Amino acid sequence: MASAVKVAVRMRPLNEREKILNSKVIVTMNPETTFLQDPNNQRPPKAFHFDHSFWSMDKKNENYASQDYVYEKLGKDVLQNAIDGYNACIFAYGQTGSGKSYSMRVGMI
Repeated sequence: MASAVKVAVRMRPLNEREKILNSKVIVTMNPETTFLQDPNNQRPPKAFHFDHSFWSMDKKNENYASQDYVYEKLGKDVLQNAIDGYNACIFAYGQTGSGKSYSMRVGMI
């Protein structure tokens, strides 16, 4: 078995409603850390550390995480473990509209 539990977070692109409302992006990422900015700039950013932080907001960004990249980093090992006879699970958690289906299905439908 290649690994145990991995925790990852993925930032999806803004949806149409968010664009219409001119929603402010308060998240920044590097490969293992996600930063949440105070939208009013009253406090310093809060850092959260994960096994992977995937930035999928903007394809022009140098840190853009494509569906293929996310699969290579997470899905490939899960699939191989299942093929090898181990239990395997991907658990996508988040509120409605947060990007669970985006992460699990883009390019597959």
